[in-house]
Amino acid sequence: MKKLLFALLLLSIASVLADQPLSLSPCHTQGTGPVEIDGLVYSQTYSFETLLNGYSIYSSGNRWLCDDFELDDNYYVTGIRVWMIWTGEQGSMMNFVISEDDACDYNPNTNTDVWVESVPCTNIWTGDTRWGYDIYDTYCTISADAYPELDTGVHYHFETQADVRDNCFILVRKYCFGDWCWMDDGSGVFVRIEYFGLDRPGMFFDFYGEPVSFLESETWGSIKTLF
Repeated sequence: MKKLLFALLLLSIASVLADQPLSLSPCHTQGTGPVEIDGLVYSQTYSFETLLNGYSIYSSGNRWLCDDFELDDNYYVTGIRVWMIWTGEQGSMMNFVISEDDACDYNPNTNTDVWVESVPCTNIWTGDTRWGYDIYDTYCTISADAYPELDTGVHYHFETQADVRDNCFILVRKYCFGDWCWMDDGSGVFVRIEYFGLDRPGMFFDFYGEPVSFLESETWGSIKTLF
């Protein structure tokens, strides 16, 4: 009887779109193919099959979600994708922070911010629906004068927030094992997400960009043509 009640409790929890922190960390899948093919330099790409839950990140509530990553080369990041549910107004801007774990404690509260930017976004319906809401692919294009330059082997955290007043949710995946995912519920402090010890969700997000060496050589080549 106790096992049945426990199973029913878990089922009811998983079926609710959460406004509270539920769980833990990312799947680390770094870009492995030549960047020139598709520009993908880091990937925790959305899939409906691994979708676990959503976390509230609207700006008027000052809510943020945070996940960690490392890159396999030095990159300029030119675009970012996340996956969202908009319960009201659809955002046209996303607020992003990338911070460096210079304290080496895997805690974003002690990090140093290395890039802070509001980036325009477009929202395209994925064709999927969950909890009665459509799921959107939110692609953000960074202007050339604001590209973050990120280094290989550095442990970073990626913080995200939608620049809207209406509540909205960023989506996370299940069955990931790694470092923790973190939630700021408006208090200004990131709290490590727990999900009853059963799953370790990580934020769905992709980074697009170019190797620093590639862009610098391309720019130098353009300059030389002027002489």
